Amino acid sequence: MAANDLFKSGLSGVFRIVHISDLHFWHLPGNPLVWRGKRLLGLANLLLRRARKFRLEAAPQLVEEIHKDQPDHLVVSGDISTTSLNLEFQAFRQMFSDWLESPGKITLVAGNHDRYTRRVMREKLFEKTFSDILDPDSGSRIRLIQPGLGLATFDPCVPRPISARGFVDPFQLRLLEESIRSCDWSSLRALLFVCHYPAEVPLQHADHQKGHGLVGAEGILKVLQGVPVPICWLHGHIHHPWRFFSPSIPNLTYYNPGSPLQRRSQGISLGRWVLDWDGQRIHSEWRSLPAASAWFEASKE
Repeated sequence: MAANDLFKSGLSGVFRIVHISDLHFWHLPGNPLVWRGKRLLGLANLLLRRARKFRLEAAPQLVEEIHKDQPDHLVVSGDISTTSLNLEFQAFRQMFSDWLESPGKITLVAGNHDRYTRRVMREKLFEKTFSDILDPDSGSRIRLIQPGLGLATFDPCVPRPISARGFVDPFQLRLLEESIRSCDWSSLRALLFVCHYPAEVPLQHADHQKGHGLVGAEGILKVLQGVPVPICWLHGHIHHPWRFFSPSIPNLTYYNPGSPLQRRSQGISLGRWVLDWDGQRIHSEWRSLPAASAWFEASKE
């Protein structure tokens, strides 16, 4: 049964999650003191390429489409900004205020662009800006968001001078391992795992891992092998939508919504994953504008 058929058939008790990623709100600062270090490279790239690619004027339309989806919970898997400027974070807050005003209805994790410089990380700008919705214990426990449905997050995002790699912190990994070991799995039937980076990618996108991959991903995969229920790894980072079945863990599936505001030759996608939890299993559907439907890639089981 397709995800949208759950509602057409009149089934009750469905909990809907919409997953988006890599919005990349951007701002060109007038203050020359901001144009330095790694941010100088990022802003130069923005001037030359990204400002044309990421169409912020389409953000209200994306929000409207998400409202039409009628989600009970919104997952945003990072890179809401381009160079982690406060004005970029505030643009996201303003655009998604309906969900941010109800902290229990949104899960937000950082992407590498949200920790673009060492100063941003040192001053915890992302954490301070979204302190009202971020769970400080999210990395050390599995949260029950619906009966039978758990949610865990992992944050490997640290600023790097050149690369866009993520790094698995050993301490975080131990916390994840402990949360999985201590979880009462008899009460869960599925797990949402939210992390900006994927641990594995489809073969045709393997080149993206060079300079962009998750260093230490094998550690997460080893820990997740102890999860006895289906795992939905909700991520972004690579701006191409897919559903990808893990070649190493049979019960793990990656969901990448792509970058909904990025313009390609066919236009923008407004792409997002709609995941419907019926109390027993998750039904998934990637939604987009019609012209972008051909971008989606689904691996075969």
